[in-house]
Amino acid sequence: MSLRLFLDSARQPRTPDGSAGEWADFFDGAMELEAKNWPPLLWWVMFSPGDLVEARIADTEDAGTDEHAELLSQWGEATYPYLVVDQRTALSRLRARRQALTSRLGTQFSPLYDEFVALIDVRFGPYVLLRTEALADGGEGGIRLLFEETLADVERLDAGHATAAGGQVDSLIADFRRWQHTDPVRLLSGVGNGWPGVALREHYAATEVRWSSSRSGERSTAVGWVWGVLAVVGSLGAYWLTGSVWPVGVALGVVLAVLVAGFVRRRG
Repeated sequence: MSLRLFLDSARQPRTPDGSAGEWADFFDGAMELEAKNWPPLLWWVMFSPGDLVEARIADTEDAGTDEHAELLSQWGEATYPYLVVDQRTALSRLRARRQALTSRLGTQFSPLYDEFVALIDVRFGPYVLLRTEALADGGEGGIRLLFEETLADVERLDAGHATAAGGQVDSLIADFRRWQHTDPVRLLSGVGNGWPGVALREHYAATEVRWSSSRSGERSTAVGWVWGVLAVVGSLGAYWLTGSVWPVGVALGVVLAVLVAGFVRRRG
């Protein structure tokens, strides 16, 4: 089962405090994006190490609820790390780090990056909150360490330095490249109410079709080369074994029949 992480527009520079009953109206008209398992790359770009804070796991639910009592019994005073930053700083970092990241992701993703910046400008604020309670490890520190490493790596972009070779940013970019054909918008920025917009969704859906067609063509070319080699090898083998020409024709005929059958099956 996948973990769900959330990027929220927040009124305060912290996550809601369940002990104070602040979750009840937190979602009242606020913008929220959702992602699976780990924060997307564009979420990280808004933050730096100084934005990493902690909250009590039990307080991810309001006091007086069964959920709060259960969390308190299970986790006690254990905390988890999360991220929060003011909107102005988030936008400043997104704009400052744009060139360094889009040059590595590919210029075809510049429109997505710019649309995401516009989304943060219009729909988020006064604070941007990255909720990571789903990753809580009970205060063992593993998640916090990964967050610190990722944030430090992202911050290297501010000084014009390359991110660490094989570091957390490299890992995020590699994962995106591996799966970008599935849904680049969701992988880079998450999804939410009104995000992505229709135009952006259609643009990258078309990109996905072109990518898939290209890969299909590459596979077909590769298969053709393999069968071509088999035809040559089979023909030479037939001639070497028999010393006659007619077995060569038979070998070529067999290879051609297999190719035609495969082509008909794919078209069907």
